[in-house]
Amino acid sequence: MDSEQGPNRVEAAARRKAPEHRADPEGAGNLVPGIFAWFGIQVPFPDRVRMIKDAGFEATSIWWEQDNQAWRRLCLLMPDQVRAAGLHLENAHVPFRRCNALWSSDASERLAAVERHVGWVHDCARHGIPVMVMHCTASACTLAPSHEGIDSVRRIVDAAEGSGVTVALENTSGVAHIEALLAHIESPRLGLCYDSGHDWLKSDDAPALLRRWGHRLKATHLSDTDGVLDRHGLPGQGVVDLDGIGRALDWASYPASLLLEVVPRDRGQEPQSFLAEAFRAAQRVRRRLLRAGKDA
Repeated sequence: MDSEQGPNRVEAAARRKAPEHRADPEGAGNLVPGIFAWFGIQVPFPDRVRMIKDAGFEATSIWWEQDNQAWRRLCLLMPDQVRAAGLHLENAHVPFRRCNALWSSDASERLAAVERHVGWVHDCARHGIPVMVMHCTASACTLAPSHEGIDSVRRIVDAAEGSGVTVALENTSGVAHIEALLAHIESPRLGLCYDSGHDWLKSDDAPALLRRWGHRLKATHLSDTDGVLDRHGLPGQGVVDLDGIGRALDWASYPASLLLEVVPRDRGQEPQSFLAEAFRAAQRVRRRLLRAGKDA
């Protein structure tokens, strides 16, 4: 494949319109409670989203499977099952196992990574999912931010702009790559997915990332950590400073849901019991963020 064919393939994919319906631009509303659909307890998906709704949550997000074809077929049914349960589908989290290739010095590797993500953008548009959460680096990425990597993500954002989907970059093992992307790509279709547990585990100045880029916040993965491992604990169970997060942003103006990405300490806990506990935590978090922001 020569250097002309590769970019042209991606640009054509970016211009291609997704069939049927575009992603719904309307969110669930300001800081309504949400939780990631996988909450650490094995429950059939239709029952899981019904339990999430019954617990009081109004929004959820899903994992968008790619490699396992059996799970891929199931995930294609999930958007309609979420809506049938009466929940807003806030976003889909796409696979990240090979995302470091976005920064590769090998043009063919970068192209393959871009094409995977452009395909997921079109999946989101096709299924009415407004936000695609992605990692721009995986753990132990040794590749420095580069113009080539920025161009890779710019091509993904071009596809998102053409499809009515927003791309949200999740902070993971570091912030240098996200900082470079947000600084160089000013599209309203690109923003931040803020993960509080990752921030407190991997950053020495949390929540500085949120203070700098909160005006481009598109999604949240709120959880707590003990400072040692990514525990995905309920907010308030670890070292994450909720008041600091509250002061970092005017949460009263954040238009989307307040979404938790959490699992129980005891995986044997009954799902309804854990979801009730998580819903109470979400309510407490909302009050603390709004109060801290107001006092800042």
